[in-house]
Amino acid sequence: MMDNNIERDRRAEYRDNVQSMGKKEFTIYKMIEYGFWPKGLPTPFERQANETPEQYQERQRLFSEYKKIADEIAKVYKEKSEIDTKLRELKTQYNGSWDEERIRKDIAQRIMKESKERREQRKKQLELAKEQKSSAWKKKKEDSIVYIGNGYSSMLHYKSGNQDRLVANGLPIINTDRELADFLGVEYRALRFLVYHRDVVTMDHYHHYKVPKRKGGTRNIAAPKKVLKNVQKKILEGILEKLACQDNDCLGNNRFSNACSDNAHGFIKGRSVVTGADIHVKSPALLINMDIEDFFPTITFQRVRGMFVGFGYSGYIASLLAMLCTYCERMEIEVNGKRKFVATTGRILPQGSPASPMITNILCRSLDKRLNGLASKFGFIYTRYADDMSFSTKETVLADAGKLCGLVTKIISDEGFKLNFKKTRFLKKNNCQSITGVVVNSHQLGVSKKWVKTLRAAIYNARKAMAKGKVPYEIVSEISGMAAWLKCVNEERYKSIITDAYDLIRDINKII
Repeated sequence: MMDNNIERDRRAEYRDNVQSMGKKEFTIYKMIEYGFWPKGLPTPFERQANETPEQYQERQRLFSEYKKIADEIAKVYKEKSEIDTKLRELKTQYNGSWDEERIRKDIAQRIMKESKERREQRKKQLELAKEQKSSAWKKKKEDSIVYIGNGYSSMLHYKSGNQDRLVANGLPIINTDRELADFLGVEYRALRFLVYHRDVVTMDHYHHYKVPKRKGGTRNIAAPKKVLKNVQKKILEGILEKLACQDNDCLGNNRFSNACSDNAHGFIKGRSVVTGADIHVKSPALLINMDIEDFFPTITFQRVRGMFVGFGYSGYIASLLAMLCTYCERMEIEVNGKRKFVATTGRILPQGSPASPMITNILCRSLDKRLNGLASKFGFIYTRYADDMSFSTKETVLADAGKLCGLVTKIISDEGFKLNFKKTRFLKKNNCQSITGVVVNSHQLGVSKKWVKTLRAAIYNARKAMAKGKVPYEIVSEISGMAAWLKCVNEERYKSIITDAYDLIRDINKII
């Protein structure tokens, strides 16, 4: 009984010591007490109490390595346990008959079966993902225009525009392709068809023909067909002309401007070849006429798209508008008895579109501004009608004129154009000084003497034919047009010949 009480007291004492000292420290204390801890060897607790930071770092490193080794050993034991379990299952399965070849074949077949099942499952998952992706892409194509042709679709993912700038410019807010279709007054399907570029087509949106130039050669004209022409008219009236009638610059950059410059006189309401010539010095000491080579073809799809982005439209809407305003030259070929039209150029501005002239005026605002500043510096007056540029001055020094022409060439090149040197003309007072067909030699505007003589001869020949009982129907339109041109240039100066022309036309109409 006494021994039991002693044992119980010892256990209670041990519990108290463990609680007060801690289990590990109590264990070491007992090892020292019973001689299991070497004399003179510090205990771990004593070493920790006296260790330096370097020793602490070293202890942590060793502990980390120990943990890593312990984890690897545990992993090996786990794998060994799994292998042992698998071996026991195999021995049970084969009833103690250990046929290694049979076991190998069975395992290979099972692995092959599982592999095929995984492959089939993965194939079904890929097909499902492909089908979902295809459905999503099909729906996206139905809901919006995602591709407009190779080389022209790079900005279709830019859907955000500058609405504040559009509002400031008084332009229509267009955020989606469907809103664009509504603005243009066409069906959505028609818009998709019009904006898609193909290198080879069976039907072209333009009528192509050539017209002779005044001084030889031919000019390529691309006139849009009815639907596209109406769309381009809407762009002209609803966007371009709204900018052309403004005087402020709301774009906030030097590359584009809202309004056409004061120096441009082509295709702008209230301006003409006559207003352009009237600004110049009458009977100038020197008149310089220059021409921009391939004016319309030089303006590419990228420049037109950049212009619309400058207005405030998103890259997406600007790309669609630029596709509607540009075209590419095509060559007609025959394949298997069918006509096809193959693109021979990139998309450029068509000469024949109702929107093209205003686009050139807006894009040339920077050009006009720089050339006007240069001309003023040298004492010249500058105007431009489409690709025809004119510079006039009261007094001139040939050296200054040569320097002016050199700088004009550089500015034109900087703005992305090329000067046609063959058409550069230096006209002094002893020459017929003509600006886009209007002569400025005298103190008032006129036309060339040759032109007046041609009209007088036409009137005389018509009167002569009428006296012989013939009705010159074929030249009525020609005489009417020539008289209208004289009336436009200077009605007062050519009053007599204009009256003669209209009297002749009235007499012919009486006969008819």
